[in-house]
Amino acid sequence: MPISHEELRQLLEVRLHEWSLHDKRSQFRPKPVVTITRQPGCGGEAIAERICAELGLHLYSRELVEQIARDAKVSTQLVSTLDEHMRSELEEWLAEFQGNRNLSTQAYLESLKNVLFTIAAHGSAVIMGRGANFFLPPDKRIGLCFVAPLDLRIKNTMKELGLSEKSARERISGLEAEQRRLVEKCFHADIRDATHYHMVVNTALVKPETIVHIVKVALTAQT
Repeated sequence: MPISHEELRQLLEVRLHEWSLHDKRSQFRPKPVVTITRQPGCGGEAIAERICAELGLHLYSRELVEQIARDAKVSTQLVSTLDEHMRSELEEWLAEFQGNRNLSTQAYLESLKNVLFTIAAHGSAVIMGRGANFFLPPDKRIGLCFVAPLDLRIKNTMKELGLSEKSARERISGLEAEQRRLVEKCFHADIRDATHYHMVVNTALVKPETIVHIVKVALTAQT
C-alpha cells in the first residue's frame, strides 16, 4: 500500500542517516541486495518481510520504489548519497545498461534506474518487484522468484482481499500481464524464464523458515 508523503520523508531521513554512518566506517561492508519477483498470491510479501526481520535487511516494496522514483526530489536525494567511487560505478552500470537495452527515455524509467542502483550500491536490502531483478546486474543482486500453483494463489487472494473466485482470478491475470509487459518492453525478456534468477522457489512446497535459511547462506557466500 502506498505510504504518505510524510512517511516517505521520514523513511528517507532514516536511510540517509544510516548510510552516512556507514560511510564513516571504513570496515563496513553492506550485504548484497536481494531482488524478489513473485507470482501474485504466492505469499511473497510475507516471506520478504520475514527475510528482512530475521536477517536485518531493509524492505523496499514495489509501491515504495515506485513512489521514490516518481518523486524527483526524493530520487535526487537518494542518488546524492553516493560517494565518488559509487557514482563512477553507477555511471558504468548505466552506460552498460543503456548500451545493452532498448529502454524508453521516459523520466520515470530513468529515475527508477537511479533509485534501484542507489539502493543496490548501499546494499543490505530486499527489493520487491518493479523489474529490479532485470535492472540490476547479476553480480549486484541475489535474484529470487517465488511461484506457487494457480489454485492456491487464487485461494490466497480471495482470503486476503475478500474477493470472489472470479475476481481473484481476474486480479492475478491482470497483475501477471502487467509484470510481463514491463519486462518485455524494457528488457525484451520473459519474466517467466527461470534462467533470469539465481533461484526459483515454490512457496507451496518450501517452508518460509527454509527460504530464510537459503537466503542467509546465499548472502554469506557473497559477502
